[in-house]
Amino acid sequence: MSAPADHGASPERTRLAWRRTVLSGTACALLLFRLAFERGLDDAGALGLALGLLCWLALLLVAQRRIRAMARPEPVGLARAVAAVTLCCVLMGLLGVLLILW
Repeated sequence: MSAPADHGASPERTRLAWRRTVLSGTACALLLFRLAFERGLDDAGALGLALGLLCWLALLLVAQRRIRAMARPEPVGLARAVAAVTLCCVLMGLLGVLLILW
């Protein structure tokens, strides 16, 4: 029976990277919320607020699932997680631009 492979600090660095991603997403969501409230929370501001909150929650859930999946010996599904995070980040950016220009 062979000993398990030592991956060093790589899993810990990856967990920290997912946490930093959520932290930066939280900062972006807070900026979106600020923009929405500065607008007076009209229909466009309320829609931006709701979509920003949904994007932030999706980002949080994906990151937490990836952090938990890393505890398994063979984590799977990284491509879908990266695609979901990319989609959330792009949507938050577009929402910010729309709230500024609208």
